[in-house]
Amino acid sequence: MLRLADRSYWLLPLGAWTALVALSLVFTLQHTDQVAYDTARQQGRDVFNMVRATWLWNSRVGGVLVPQSETSPPNPYLELPERDPVTTSGTHLTTVNPAYMTRQMAGVIAEQSGIRIHLTSLRPINPTNAADPWETAALKAFEARVDRERCEILNGSGPTIRYMAPLLVRQECLNCHEKYGYKIGDVRGGISVSLPADEFVERLAATKRNHIVTHGVVWTIVSIMLMFYLARYREQWNNLKSLTATLEDRVAERTAALEEETAAHRTSEEEALHNHQRFLDLVNTTDGIVWEADAQTFVFTFVSRKAESLLGYPVEAWHAPGFWVDHLHPEDRTWAPEYCAACTGRLEPHRFEYRMIAADGRVVWVDDIITVVSEGGKPILLRGLMIDITARKEAEIEVRHLTQRLTLATRAAHIGIWEYEPETGRVLWDGTMFDVFGVDREDFHETIDEVMKLIHPDDLQHVQMLVDESLKTGCEFQTSFRIVRHDREIRHIDAHAVLVPGNDHRPTRMIGVNRDITERKRNEQELVRLATTDLLTGCYNRGYLYRVLEGEVDRTRRYGDPLSLIMYDLDRFKRINDTWGHDVGDQVLIHTTRVVREAIRRIDVLARWGGEEFMVLCPRTTAEEAAVLAERLLQALRDNPTPVAGTVTASVGVVTLRAEEGIDELLKRVDDLMYRAKQAGRDHACCDGPDRPQQ
Repeated sequence: MLRLADRSYWLLPLGAWTALVALSLVFTLQHTDQVAYDTARQQGRDVFNMVRATWLWNSRVGGVLVPQSETSPPNPYLELPERDPVTTSGTHLTTVNPAYMTRQMAGVIAEQSGIRIHLTSLRPINPTNAADPWETAALKAFEARVDRERCEILNGSGPTIRYMAPLLVRQECLNCHEKYGYKIGDVRGGISVSLPADEFVERLAATKRNHIVTHGVVWTIVSIMLMFYLARYREQWNNLKSLTATLEDRVAERTAALEEETAAHRTSEEEALHNHQRFLDLVNTTDGIVWEADAQTFVFTFVSRKAESLLGYPVEAWHAPGFWVDHLHPEDRTWAPEYCAACTGRLEPHRFEYRMIAADGRVVWVDDIITVVSEGGKPILLRGLMIDITARKEAEIEVRHLTQRLTLATRAAHIGIWEYEPETGRVLWDGTMFDVFGVDREDFHETIDEVMKLIHPDDLQHVQMLVDESLKTGCEFQTSFRIVRHDREIRHIDAHAVLVPGNDHRPTRMIGVNRDITERKRNEQELVRLATTDLLTGCYNRGYLYRVLEGEVDRTRRYGDPLSLIMYDLDRFKRINDTWGHDVGDQVLIHTTRVVREAIRRIDVLARWGGEEFMVLCPRTTAEEAAVLAERLLQALRDNPTPVAGTVTASVGVVTLRAEEGIDELLKRVDDLMYRAKQAGRDHACCDGPDRPQQ
């Protein structure tokens, strides 16, 4: 039993209240730190996923070619046989692999946003990719399978969010890294993301300060009320003791007075119980503005001091009639009071979100949690808690803006998004999908069978097999296929899809994206044509012939088939240019190329070697067969004179590949024989066999 004579009677309840507030503050601060860490980790993860997506794209297309420049010099650490090709127009290109592209992107991102991206490894090929101590520790943890990612907020020269995740070796990576001993699934290295965190740390510190101030204010208010209640109760208890002592001495004289004091004590005790219940209600709703108002007029009878810091109005102003309605946002003023009055009339606790106008003109979103106090079936008081949710609302708006930007980006890139429900066969398309497939919305019935009808017949079985296999294994898939639009137009589509599992780990739906890559396909075909074709004559160029010759030599070594090579040079071509001009010379080249193409076989490869020199590669052709073909070529030139320059003859060299002979020796021999034919009087073919030369 409480000893009222003890002067420390207030320590136990006040200590318990203080401990409760302290535990709440510790939990709140720990939760704030955890939320901050999760936010920082997600920021780093988003940047890493963006860079990894670009990395994977580069790996899958085998690197990209860009013009060489000061900012894009050749990569000395990239060992490829055709790393730095030269276009037919003389432009020097260089291959940009995923690592090189990541470093290029890192410089642009750092310049534009201050975000630093570092591609690193414990065994870097490029010294600039060496890991710092923090990255080294992270990479070792990745290789030991201890961590799947790492994120820390560091304080060096300034607060920095550091995030890192590993890069695992994929099938596409083995083209370059298999020679270093890597296998699929190995940790090749990682991408480190460093984000400036000054503003982030400041907001975190401000949030912690607000929590501390909030708990301090609540602790102070409740402590004052607690001390007031205990002091009043102690005073009443002491008065009762004094009164009892007096009544014992004057029972006869003070009976009436004793009855009055007893009635007064009963009334005081009921008031104390009422205040105690009010105290408990306020304690249960301390996070935000604690308030009490008349249920009929909405006039506040009590408002906590948090109202001054949240909206800027003094507590006294809140007690004015009509304060709440007058300071609602104009758009919410039309419905919020009516909604609150309707719930109050039904004696229903309610919770709703609305906006209020602060003293400085700011719009503050609040989440109001209201309890209705009734008496005799009628509402008499409203008690509630207003929580500031402005930050959450701003975040929701930002999410909507990001969603809108994503929609605009996918539409601009002609990327359509779709969903497929295997159980029902239903297919959902966004607006871009209708544009890509050329289907009107009102004609689309959202079935998988209808989509399959749009796929090119030659690709249909392949697509169906991929979808069935993905549903069976739960793995994502990526492929390209053709569609037929409007029953005649063929378009190329790139598709990528993932499965979303349900509660029983069975796929509930498939989500994917489709992108129209028809123009890219056309551009790729045009690039191949430009890279392999002589623009004037339309036959193959020197580079293409050399690559084909390498392959044919390897095949000849492997299977033992004969391989012959014919080289011819148009006779007196300089005289044609000097006499009729270079335009006529070009027409002569075009005419003779067409004549030779018609004279040779379909398996032969005709290419312009340079100037008026041409090569004919003859697979599976003996020396005797090549000699016959050379004579047929000479006769075709004699029988088909040019319109202006007349008959144009050629000097021809014919060779057949010898055992253990290299390409360079083969080319030198055919060149020597072609010049021997010129020295022998032109319009002539000089041939040799695989073992000894003959004419």
